Amino acid sequence: AVRESGHPEEFAFHQGRQRSKDAIKRFLDAFGTKTQLSHRALCSGNRRAANLKALWERDWDLNDVEHSKYIMNFGPNAFEAHQGHVPFAQRIQNGRFENGAKLVTFDVRLSNTAGRSDEWFAPYPGTDGAVALAMGHTILTEGLHNADFINTWTNVSVQELTDHMQQYTPEWAESVSGIAAADIRRIAREFAAAAPACTTMCNRGSSAHLNGYYNDRAIGLLNALDGSAGQ
Repeated sequence: AVRESGHPEEFAFHQGRQRSKDAIKRFLDAFGTKTQLSHRALCSGNRRAANLKALWERDWDLNDVEHSKYIMNFGPNAFEAHQGHVPFAQRIQNGRFENGAKLVTFDVRLSNTAGRSDEWFAPYPGTDGAVALAMGHTILTEGLHNADFINTWTNVSVQELTDHMQQYTPEWAESVSGIAAADIRRIAREFAAAAPACTTMCNRGSSAHLNGYYNDRAIGLLNALDGSAGQ
C-alpha cells in the first residue's frame, strides 16, 4: 500500500546487522526507496567510510598497540567495550606494562579507559578531528614528519599537506575543542618522537557524529604523517 501510494520513500527497511552484499539493495531499488537502517548504520558506518577513503579498506583498522611506545586514544573505551573485545584490551596493557607505552585518551567522559590512561583530556563532543588536525599542523610545521613515507605511500606531497594544514593551528583547535594549545603541541611532539612505534585508536567516540567521517580521517592521517602506518 505504501508503494502504490506514490510515496515509496515513506517505507524504511530495518534489520540488525547487515550481512547482505546486494540482496537488500536490489529489493530497495525495486521498491523505490534507499532508506535502510541497520546496526552498521548506527555503529561503524563513518569509521568504515573513513578507512575506505584513506586505506582502500572498509573494515576496521587493527592497531598494533602491543608493540607501540605511544598510544593516542580518541574515544574508544577499550577496557569496557570494543570490537576488539578482551584480546585487544590485553594487548593495550601488554604494550603499556611490557613495552613501556604511554596511553593518552581524549574522551568527553571519564570512562574506565580514560581513568586508567596516563593522561586524559575531555574535548567538546565531536571535536576530536580538530585536535588531530592541530597535531598534524604541529608535526608538519616543526619538521617532525616522515617525508619519505609521505612521498612514497600517499597521493600528496609534504608541501601540499603543509599548505593545507596551515589553517589548523593548536590555538584554533583550542577554541573549537577546549583542549589547551600547549597540550596539543606537547602530545603531538611526543607522538612523533615515538614513531614508528606509535598508533592512534578511534571508534564511536569520534565517529558517531555528523562530522564523524572527517574526525576519523583526521585522526588516521597522523599515522601517515609520522610514517607509523603499516609499521
